[in-house]
Amino acid sequence: MSPLTTTLALLLAAALPQSTAPPTSPTTTFHSDALHLDYTYAAAFTTLPTVADQALQSEKDKASGAVAKATVSCISLPLTATDSRSGFRMISIMRLDGTCLGRATTSAELAALATSSLTDSLKRFGDPQIGTAAYFHLADHPAAVLSGSVTSEKYGATFYGTATCLIQGNDAVCWEFLASKCSALPELLAYPIAFDGQPAQPLIPAKFAQACKP
Repeated sequence: MSPLTTTLALLLAAALPQSTAPPTSPTTTFHSDALHLDYTYAAAFTTLPTVADQALQSEKDKASGAVAKATVSCISLPLTATDSRSGFRMISIMRLDGTCLGRATTSAELAALATSSLTDSLKRFGDPQIGTAAYFHLADHPAAVLSGSVTSEKYGATFYGTATCLIQGNDAVCWEFLASKCSALPELLAYPIAFDGQPAQPLIPAKFAQACKP
């Protein structure tokens, strides 16, 4: 199980029972000096750093073997946030530190990384339907993206997810989005990102949003 999967389980347990209310429109910005980026998302989301810390610690405790332990120690979750005011929505950012790992992630590995991340998360709730990863460029950063869904008997809901991973220097940075309404995903994918003061642009092009059934 990946740290994002563990985080997802903890977030669902905490957030799904909450009441619903109309979402708000103001935004907030996540800034990372280490990753040289600014990522803007709806202020309706609540960050949950403690949940992220618990997820990472859980993965470290379960890791067996030198390679697995070393890999987990190089993973961080800079942002974990949920919004349960109208259904359930989640944003999670995972960083795989190439310097810590001892090698940079290559662009050819991005599709497998994004696929593994999303598949592991959705498999926790049932038998997921996972799409095929596609490559694109975000500014001058190679990136891969894919979407999927799973019907959860436990929560009595279908969850829709999208994951994207990109190269930033020696690091791989992955965003994972989850929503209990397919129609909520396009907004999440369109939240803007700016690298090193460059013009902001949607994190994921609209053409990669999965089609939603009427």
